[in-house]
Amino acid sequence: MSINLGLEGVHVLVTGAAGGIGLETVHTFRQLGARVTAHYNSNIGELAALEDIVAIQADVRDESGVQNLLNDAAEKNGGPVSVLIVNHGIWPTNDAPIADMRLDQWSNTLAVNLTGPFLLCRQYLQALRSASDAIKDTASIIFIGSTAGKFGEAGHGDYSATKSALMYGLTPTVSSTRHQNHTFDTADIVLCVAQE
Repeated sequence: MSINLGLEGVHVLVTGAAGGIGLETVHTFRQLGARVTAHYNSNIGELAALEDIVAIQADVRDESGVQNLLNDAAEKNGGPVSVLIVNHGIWPTNDAPIADMRLDQWSNTLAVNLTGPFLLCRQYLQALRSASDAIKDTASIIFIGSTAGKFGEAGHGDYSATKSALMYGLTPTVSSTRHQNHTFDTADIVLCVAQE
């Protein structure tokens, strides 16, 4: 017996989908019958072999790139995105204590891991304003957090700070906006925390 989660034909956009949690999320939603758009930054990876998805490259730090990502997803995958899964993120591989971290590393991690989710949510929520009731009925934003956002991580203060801001700032803010009866913010908001 299979369980119907109501995702058959629902358009799901997964950011950071070329590997790890993102790629597994793509596989899961495909199995549930969703129409999946898979975002990647620079390397399409295993997504290239999946014939039943739409893979789109975009730089989430760039406002017009995010606008194009949502517009292209709607155009190439049968209509507006209903479920946004904000999974992308960078974790610089070099251990850099705060005292030694370069400003360009700090700034880039914040741009990808925090400005990117802001731009994605803003564009998605703006699109919901004119979406059909069918899209709004399944509208959701799912944020992928990290234990580093709760407990910190030595040598990776940039990553920890962004995940904390995402989990304890952006997520509840987007959720509380929804609960203030803003008619365009009809999406359910979910936070999932990945354990490193």
